[in-house]
Amino acid sequence: MSKKYIWLVTIILAISLCGLILIQIKYYQSTAKIKEDQLILTISKALDQVVDKMESDDEAKSILEGNGSSQSNKKISGLRYTIDFPPNPSQHQTASVSYYEDNKIVDTKETELNTKSFSDLLKRAQDPRLGFSNNRIGNYQTQTSFIAASMARQSMPLKQRINLNTIHKLIKEKLTNNGIKLDFEYAIKSDNKFVKKSDDYFKYDKQEKFSKLLFPNDSFRKSHYMYIYFPEMHKYIIKSYTMLVPSLVLSLLLILCCAFTIFIIFRQKRLSKIKNDFINNMTHEFKTPISTISLASQMLRDTSVATTPESMNQMAKIINDESRRLSYQVEKVLQMAIFNEGRLKLKLKAVNLHQIIENLMPNFAIKVEDKKGNTYQHLDAKEDLVMLDEVHIGNLISNLMDNAIKYSKDAPEISISTRNKDKGIVMTITDNGIGISKEDQKMIFERFFRVHTGNVHNVKGFGLGLSYVKRIVDAHGGHVSVNSSLGKGTKFEVYLPFKK
Repeated sequence: MSKKYIWLVTIILAISLCGLILIQIKYYQSTAKIKEDQLILTISKALDQVVDKMESDDEAKSILEGNGSSQSNKKISGLRYTIDFPPNPSQHQTASVSYYEDNKIVDTKETELNTKSFSDLLKRAQDPRLGFSNNRIGNYQTQTSFIAASMARQSMPLKQRINLNTIHKLIKEKLTNNGIKLDFEYAIKSDNKFVKKSDDYFKYDKQEKFSKLLFPNDSFRKSHYMYIYFPEMHKYIIKSYTMLVPSLVLSLLLILCCAFTIFIIFRQKRLSKIKNDFINNMTHEFKTPISTISLASQMLRDTSVATTPESMNQMAKIINDESRRLSYQVEKVLQMAIFNEGRLKLKLKAVNLHQIIENLMPNFAIKVEDKKGNTYQHLDAKEDLVMLDEVHIGNLISNLMDNAIKYSKDAPEISISTRNKDKGIVMTITDNGIGISKEDQKMIFERFFRVHTGNVHNVKGFGLGLSYVKRIVDAHGGHVSVNSSLGKGTKFEVYLPFKK
């Protein structure tokens, strides 16, 4: 699959996942809004029941006290009530209520008339079943004992009409009956004054409040209100989002899995390209010695070519050198295959690292001198006795030195040094070569990866050397790092613990 199609699939997948998450969020928002609306309706219903209960209790109390019955004149003794209504009570106007005792006016109040409630009261007063006669005076002036007593009760202070001490119990009962078990704060307000409130009513004053008019069926418009709010209401609604959390977690896991899958696809594509380069390099590396051996063999068989002991020795040397080169390349590939399969077993023993370096350096010094360069040794570690596999550590040093020589400029300047650090030894190999870019430094320890140098064949190799170095260091419990800049050279540091 080409890179273009991989990116197309990635974009489509990303859009789909984002859309899925947005749909989930919208769904839960809608669910929470429905739940909130249902809660508000249920609270309003419960509060209406509270108001109805207060009104019915007030009416029952009025009947028990004799107000609103045919015996009301006996109960109210010499106290009379005169109500002067406006000419057209269907409009919102005021009515005058005069209180008489022993034919003397005690008090007069002006109040707004609730025309609908007053009309209902008149119908009740005119109902023959209640025992009252239809006594209507012109211009809507009436003094029936039923109306007077009813309105007199409506004019009483609120605290005389309801039991303020049972308000909390009544509200809680109605809320519980409607399935609401939230803590609440409440207050009762009459004529813009609080006559009753819960202890913490003003503690959460900024909370959204529900309000209900008390005694809405009174003939006079009164400002008796009940206020209530729920401090934990928002938390209750937020609980609607509890299922959103696992849903988002699962979506996040799905996104991570998709991202990891896309990453693996790109990685495999990159590895596929690296392996193709490896095959090309391996073909080239194998083809050269095979061709040389084949050519030398043909020359030996060709009778037209003069054969002398010197030419025979030269041909034999060429065949032997190329055979050894070919064998070395095959051995590197097989060795890496064995190591990756986990079949490699280190033969650890106490070895002086300085001794290994000193034994190897003469061979590399000759190669560097052929290029008119110099090698330097700074073996400063005071303790160099390490538990290691001598063969693999020797190969490790050889790989790093080979790379330093291959990727150096015309006159290589290569140094190898040691120092002690953190109960171990650090070996540093520095060159003045072409350097490695920051991007390539992330990949140089991967199998088959080779730093691009313009022509893929201008530096021979399979891209296995540094991968082998890292795996050997890891197997010894150490670590390897690289510090390089393009055109300024490279420094490799290998840390090996003592493991005593």
